[in-house]
Amino acid sequence: MKKSSAASAAAAACEHMHDWWFGNQQGGYVSMGVISDGTHYGIPAGICYSFPCNVVNGQWQIVDGLSINEFSRKKMDANVKELLEERKMALNF
Repeated sequence: MKKSSAASAAAAACEHMHDWWFGNQQGGYVSMGVISDGTHYGIPAGICYSFPCNVVNGQWQIVDGLSINEFSRKKMDANVKELLEERKMALNF
């Protein structure tokens, strides 16, 4: 891993924890990797997926109702397929 990649990952982790601790800007949302319960955006239950979330007082809630265009839907479906394959590979190890 290059130093810039490690710094970028560390910065992302710090920003994530900042938003979780302090909340996000009112009227906005942040992306958080959370375990899907299968009821949002067609993402199957049981996988960790990045959802748009609203964070208040350390409590996060997935933001529902955002429109998804065809391009994004294809990318999301491809990402789900990859995550499910990785999970299967990891659990069969």
